[in-house]
Amino acid sequence: MSENISIKVSIALISLLVISLGLTVSSYSQTLYSCESPVGVTNPFLHIINPNNGATISTTEMVLSGLNVRGCNGMAKHPETGVCYVMVNVKPEDGRPIDPRILGIINPNTGAIQQIGSAEETFATLAFTEDGTLYGITGDGGAIPETLYTIDINNGSVTQVTPLGNGNDGETLAFNPVDQLLYHGSGNCLPNQIFESINPDNLSINPIPLSGDLEICEQSAMVYRSGNVFLSGTIDQEYYSITTGGVVTFLGDMDHTSKGLAFDCAAPPSNVPTLSEWGLIIMAGILGIIGFMVIQRRKLAA
Repeated sequence: MSENISIKVSIALISLLVISLGLTVSSYSQTLYSCESPVGVTNPFLHIINPNNGATISTTEMVLSGLNVRGCNGMAKHPETGVCYVMVNVKPEDGRPIDPRILGIINPNTGAIQQIGSAEETFATLAFTEDGTLYGITGDGGAIPETLYTIDINNGSVTQVTPLGNGNDGETLAFNPVDQLLYHGSGNCLPNQIFESINPDNLSINPIPLSGDLEICEQSAMVYRSGNVFLSGTIDQEYYSITTGGVVTFLGDMDHTSKGLAFDCAAPPSNVPTLSEWGLIIMAGILGIIGFMVIQRRKLAA
């Protein structure tokens, strides 16, 4: 009888463990983060926005210890860890001719940024490919403008990949996991507004004509959503969807200029388990003890 009770308790605990894991996963589902463009103030915001219309749901101040953050110049989620990397614009040090760019990882719950290193170039956008390679494109104000680079996520060092040059003001970059291509938007307004795909393997570039809501001007952030559709914010605080075929649809107005969009950012790893992690650890321990007791009783009864 006691063995049956132990088995029933084990089944109940396993069910609770599965439910807890399901809730943990679902709690991160489809949360869209937007990091605010440099606005000339200290510590602007990381926004959670409605992916359907761009409306802000909540905000968290972005902070980087020892530095004054002016804003964001790109954000992208690592495909394996789920941690979001940001390129932040900080107030220049004495004697610096331009505002430096700092690569870091951001905690979406607190807005705290952990510095990785200086990226040297004035990046305007970031995107990860599926293999975990981080790409960035420099803005028009940089020493080498409108150029594609890879960025080392361990120290922020950069490697030039290829000049782009299409479009003018404004740079966005996003990766499509379906066709394994990078998509690049640039230009202030038509006819200078361009959209193109870049093959990261051979660097071939394919221009994509735009259609639909052609009032779109100067994209400032872009992220892949699903079904070959990207979401994009503009410098004019407008929010659009763009298909891989170039069909543009206006979705709504934003209350800020986004310079980085990313879905479901995970908190950076910590050496101290969270409350939910402790719960899972305790459950696993209890299951192990009960399983051991059941096995020992069966041995004694044999």
